[in-house]
Amino acid sequence: AESIQISFGIDCVEHVHQIEHVFRGAEKKAEVLIEIEVGEERSGVIEESDFRQILQAIQTCDFVHLKGIFSHDGHTYKAESKAHCHTLYEDAVNRTLQFAQIAKETGMLLEVVSIGSTPPFLFQFDIPKGVTEIRPGTYIFMDASQSNVIGTFSHCAAAVLTTVISKPTKARVITDVGAKGLTAQTRTKGLTKTKGLGKVKDYDDVFVSSVFDEHAIIYHEGFRQTVQIGEKVQIIPNHICPAVNLHEKAYLIQDGEVVEELEIACKGKLQ
Repeated sequence: AESIQISFGIDCVEHVHQIEHVFRGAEKKAEVLIEIEVGEERSGVIEESDFRQILQAIQTCDFVHLKGIFSHDGHTYKAESKAHCHTLYEDAVNRTLQFAQIAKETGMLLEVVSIGSTPPFLFQFDIPKGVTEIRPGTYIFMDASQSNVIGTFSHCAAAVLTTVISKPTKARVITDVGAKGLTAQTRTKGLTKTKGLGKVKDYDDVFVSSVFDEHAIIYHEGFRQTVQIGEKVQIIPNHICPAVNLHEKAYLIQDGEVVEELEIACKGKLQ
């Protein structure tokens, strides 16, 4: 029989009390991981004193178990160079391990010490002892922003298929995918900085200039002369993660042929 393991990310004492209340009387304890803020300025514990308070709160609980800690060094996306990325990564990892040591000193052994974002692992930076898990999520598919880090689009495993529907000027091409299929995301700083709103695959220096809900606008005279109305082209999104969530299905391609149709099971589950 398949088993599903769910753990909760927390970063404050209130979370501990809420989970304890919900799981009171449960057969199995709730597994939690404390998030550590390492520079992204998103969620996560900042002060060591707050971290110690969370540890103390968990120790008083009957239905909450501390599985580990995790951090997300998403600010490495804005690194200006490989050296800068390494500095940000090292600082983030050391800070995460510092909090792991605090937990150990209080007698709470951690099964999981998890770090992650994609840019550091594009450079194959070392994973220090004490880290049990890495989470380079975008690495799986890659996208236009990550391609800028390594200087090639050849590793992008996912693209959005779209049809040329109009060529209204000598330079403008319109295809039938817009913000509803690509998002309108850009990266504005550092190594991952993107040009336009998506890269047209297999064409040099051709990018989506702008998007409406259902239109992608491309300005490129050479591209306009090359493609025909009705022709299909592929666009590599700037950020693949939210782009996947915009589609019902994905198609697995091998040697130019569709070999499998995949349902995107968690798509559109917001309530």
